[in-house]
Amino acid sequence: MQSIQPALLFRYFVVAGLINTAVFAALLLSRRRQAAPSMLLLALMVLVSFQALLNAFDNRDFFLTFPHLSRVSWLNLTLVGPLVYLFTRKMTGDGPRFRWTDALHAVPFFTASVILAPWFLQTAEVKRRLLQDFDGLSRQDFGWVNQANLCLITFYLLASVVRLKQWERSLPASPHPVQTLRMQWLRRFLGALLLILGISALGFFGRKWNIPGITHFYHYNYAAIVALVYWLAWKCQTVPELFTEEEQTEEKKYRKSGLTAPAALYGKLCLLMHDQRPYLDPELTHASLAEMLGVQKHHLSQVINEQSGGTYFEFVNGYRVEEVKRMLADPDKQHLSILGIAMECGFQSKATFNAAFRKMTGTTPSAWQQSLQLEV
Repeated sequence: MQSIQPALLFRYFVVAGLINTAVFAALLLSRRRQAAPSMLLLALMVLVSFQALLNAFDNRDFFLTFPHLSRVSWLNLTLVGPLVYLFTRKMTGDGPRFRWTDALHAVPFFTASVILAPWFLQTAEVKRRLLQDFDGLSRQDFGWVNQANLCLITFYLLASVVRLKQWERSLPASPHPVQTLRMQWLRRFLGALLLILGISALGFFGRKWNIPGITHFYHYNYAAIVALVYWLAWKCQTVPELFTEEEQTEEKKYRKSGLTAPAALYGKLCLLMHDQRPYLDPELTHASLAEMLGVQKHHLSQVINEQSGGTYFEFVNGYRVEEVKRMLADPDKQHLSILGIAMECGFQSKATFNAAFRKMTGTTPSAWQQSLQLEV
């Protein structure tokens, strides 16, 4: 049986990544409200998936068949840095909506469009004739335009790291669990991008100067990008709290809400949580809890904010943490793992659970369990 060539395997991997992005896009767009972070992340995933696809099929036959796709990758690169930076800003307190000033970060894209216009405006026949010398034309991929793109991406990634550090310093000593999750996730996200950028730079100059040993890094870079796309889609589905607007919504002033008797409504809410235990449902949302209570969503936010002093996430996760503590102390539940118990109590991910448990108790779940064993 003939083995599959690495180049063909890479193409399968890239195409599967593009399909994965398309499925994620469909799931995201099916939601009612689209916040800026979600839309920016989706745009970034589509962009890098398409860029990886162009790299995977980077050969003479492909571009002779689709001549108008040649040099599109040069233009794509001008959007990567701005998308990462805007996404980081929206995730770190810049608000869940777009502003007109965000459009200023499209200047590199339009500048590159003007520079590349003479190539893009040529007919398919002219491009095919020039693409006959594919190797010679490919050497231009490592010219000053893409060197400038590499510098542009580096600048925006470093600006994103600086933005994240500034946001971290502005957080209170005990930040909101969602803020903690975002901080940890963004560190990994930007760290992964910087690593990929390093591999990309090695591959770029390895190919440009034909340096033995690192010329193939150019393709490994895109394999890492596709792997990152898989990771992003997985995180979006398993830790949806990362991209919700709840904490911004709940921190707003409740002007002209029209809510009367908030204390009585809060008592009704606590009774509902005690009797029906809706927090055990990992799919419980702000809207569904408000519907169960028979009130509007913003009234539920106001009641929780004013009566408990916390947010919707803190309120619900508080009940979940208490249920975890009860089950950890139950001898009949000793055969379950801590994470298994957390999932039974309504948590959707280990990261969310650990952040909430530490915030509520001041210690880790394993340390809490060990303290229970010492008391016996």
